[in-house]
Amino acid sequence: VSTQSTGKGAVPVPLYWSSPRTWKFLSRIAIPFVGLLSKFHLHCLNRVSVAPSTHYLDDKLTEFERQGRPIITVSNHMSCLDDPMLWGVLYRTGRLFTGWEQVRWVPGAHEICFEGSTAKALFMSLGKTLSCVRGDGIYQPCMDFSLCELDQRRPVHLFVEGKVNESRELLRIKWGVGRLAMECSSPPVIIPWAHRGMEEVLPLYHSIPKVLKRVSIQVGEPLDTAPLLADCQKFHFSPLATRKYITDRVQWELEKLCAKVDQIHHC
Repeated sequence: VSTQSTGKGAVPVPLYWSSPRTWKFLSRIAIPFVGLLSKFHLHCLNRVSVAPSTHYLDDKLTEFERQGRPIITVSNHMSCLDDPMLWGVLYRTGRLFTGWEQVRWVPGAHEICFEGSTAKALFMSLGKTLSCVRGDGIYQPCMDFSLCELDQRRPVHLFVEGKVNESRELLRIKWGVGRLAMECSSPPVIIPWAHRGMEEVLPLYHSIPKVLKRVSIQVGEPLDTAPLLADCQKFHFSPLATRKYITDRVQWELEKLCAKVDQIHHC
């Protein structure tokens, strides 16, 4: 899949295509600025805890980057500020400043991130957000773009529920993660993490983040998709069955993490 042929729908910002050097320069400023602001808000104005350790996820990202593995991170979705605020906590400060290439791309709802204001659309794109049109399925420009980035060993994050979840139960996750795992040039590593508390920092339909709230994050063990894909090939799974098999496994891992983070958050 060619990024050039599919990306204009994924990044509907003229500057990205007309002047990529200018766009990248601005993005390299925006990401550390927003990341540090997020760190300050959650660490200083709220209480945040990360298990098994604050930098566990960043260390795992570095480990698999050195191995040349494609990396997909997945999580539940509780608030419109999950991204970027939680990444501000999970990333080491050094990655925000010097690891721009290895800061995640993330699909975001087109109607929330890119409609209504050219300035907003530009700002979201500078944060490496892709335009995802809800209802257009797993074969749309943002997923093609994500696949290209994974093939170039740049990480992608997916809010696999597909929307902000207003309930306490994990929703049935979308099949996009199964498609990316199946079609990536090399079997990716999927790192799941779950969180609670962001729904109190920024409740749905509110626009101003709150303070003095508690946020809990639980990072799970990396899931190597190589043996899962090998099983699918061994038993001659169809592409549809393979996507479902991978997606079901991610669902199971996230459900375990959500149960664990609930215990931590309410103890």
